[in-house]
Amino acid sequence: MKLKKNYYEPSAQAEQNIKNNQADSPAVLPPAPSFRQRNSSQRLRQNMLFAASWFVFIALGSALIYIRFFSGLPGLAPDMLRQYGIIAVGIAYLVSVFLALKDNMFDGLLAIIIPFYPFYYLFLKSGAALLCALTAALLAAFGFDCVILINHHASILIDKVSALIQQL
Repeated sequence: MKLKKNYYEPSAQAEQNIKNNQADSPAVLPPAPSFRQRNSSQRLRQNMLFAASWFVFIALGSALIYIRFFSGLPGLAPDMLRQYGIIAVGIAYLVSVFLALKDNMFDGLLAIIIPFYPFYYLFLKSGAALLCALTAALLAAFGFDCVILINHHASILIDKVSALIQQL
């Protein structure tokens, strides 16, 4: 199969139009784009977002750790606080799964199938700085409770599978 037109060589008519335009118009250059200003404003915005995310992590994390381990909330039982914290970590996990699905289908599939991959994706691959700070603060305060809950349910599952294997 042979191409009818050579697409790699510019056409003679386009070259002639370029030469005619150059001869007719004076040498006036358009103003140079201000990439430096836009780049510095984007960099400033990025740095402010980064600083705000660190502030959110430090403030919210220290407040949640203090409430969880030292004082508690008046009118709220410590067991209820732990349950609400575990629910909040679960919501952050699901938001991370949806973020991975929205960004890239392959990462979304990995986030659905592989346990704890959404946290890996959130902290190392995504650019959501405030969501990372919020999730890290929640994990600092309630991560231990989540690990205990997961360990409890995993041991129940292992016992059931062992009993099923022994029956066979």
